[in-house]
Amino acid sequence: MDDNVLSPSSKKQKLSEEHNIGQGIDMMSSLPENVLHHILSFLKTKKAIQTSILSRRWQYLWTSISNIDLNDMSSWSNRKKDKGKKKDRYPMCRSSFLDFVERVLLLHDASDIKRLRLRFTVVVNSSRLNSWISAAVRHNVEELDLSLPVQTRFVLPCCLFTCDSLVVLKLFMDCPFKPPIFIQFSNLKTLHLSAVTFSDDNSTQQLFSNCPVLQELELLYCGWKNLKTITISIPTLKSLAIENEPLRDDALSCVTKIYAANLISLKCTTNQKVDFHLCNLSSVVEAHIDLLYRFSVQQEVASCAINLVTGICNVETLTISNNTLSLMCVENVLDHLPTFDNMSCLELNEEFPGRLNGALMVLLEKSPKLEFLDFDMGFEPNASFDEVDLRLERVPSCFKSCLKTISITVFYGTPAEFHMLRFLLKNATVLEQMLIYCSGLKAKIEQINYWKRHSFFD
Repeated sequence: MDDNVLSPSSKKQKLSEEHNIGQGIDMMSSLPENVLHHILSFLKTKKAIQTSILSRRWQYLWTSISNIDLNDMSSWSNRKKDKGKKKDRYPMCRSSFLDFVERVLLLHDASDIKRLRLRFTVVVNSSRLNSWISAAVRHNVEELDLSLPVQTRFVLPCCLFTCDSLVVLKLFMDCPFKPPIFIQFSNLKTLHLSAVTFSDDNSTQQLFSNCPVLQELELLYCGWKNLKTITISIPTLKSLAIENEPLRDDALSCVTKIYAANLISLKCTTNQKVDFHLCNLSSVVEAHIDLLYRFSVQQEVASCAINLVTGICNVETLTISNNTLSLMCVENVLDHLPTFDNMSCLELNEEFPGRLNGALMVLLEKSPKLEFLDFDMGFEPNASFDEVDLRLERVPSCFKSCLKTISITVFYGTPAEFHMLRFLLKNATVLEQMLIYCSGLKAKIEQINYWKRHSFFD
């Protein structure tokens, strides 16, 4: 049958569709309500609310949206376009935005809120914040993401700390964190705290001990000024990240005890004088370590570094900074460096300097099963890798047994870099591939071929 010939029923359907289009019939509004809600879930919150003007059917559909994402930056995002208008217009915009948030949350119907994300760049009245968070708790919120501007003074409502529905909690608040006496996060699996200030040891102990199913914990740039000991004892924890701002007076500088038998991933970027006690962390598979310090306390920090890396010696993937690697050069430290029997991947996440070559070789010798070596940022442009620097009494055993891939993400083509390449290619006898990423690749290949023709690999 000719594809262009329609059956009588098909002709009737086509004519009906054309009639509906011609008459302006709203086919979308006739869809089932669950389908319309699904459509709204793909829209930004403001766009979803704007659909209320489409028809009577759409007028109140937005009041049951499950994902609410509001950011006050959008209230004055066109500021550059309005340079000629009065500046007193913007406080009005901010005020109207806060009123808008109020209406969105208070007019929400009885259905649950799955995700509430609020971003503020101006100070918000505490009573308003309390009412909004309380409304989210009443609607069985599963994910709460709250970001407040610097110098906001706000105490979270008690009802949040006993919210059974809460699975994800993310807070950015540059203010004291004061949890109530009773806490029970029975279903909380993800907790991110940024910039909050812990007042004493009890505040952390009280919080961490009442998250029985927590799997992911991030503590970013928090204040720890009055703390002497931090204890994180969470058997279900799988991912832990601790990052500190080294210039803060209240940065982490106390004994930190971690008990997490099922921990898989550990990221630690911290300053001097943090004494880590890692208990039963043999399950850690990947670790990212960056220890910041002043030279005057190098020996003290080096001892803390050994405690830290010893606690994660079973890792399979290790990412370390130059600061961390330099601590391994400190006198009496190298002898205490553990053997990383399971490590197959080592990543150096900063431009590698020639002065740390000795420490790197010792670390490689302590990694007998290493298969992948990644210079993620390449080498320092002015690094020195001459023959004296690279002369070894003993080549790391992994070079001759298992090191299969070396990756250099940034390559400038300096003579020092070629000295390093020569050393690696000459000694890594089981190497299968070397990945070099650089601009002007053709010129660099020609340069490598030039070195090959001049007995570069002899």
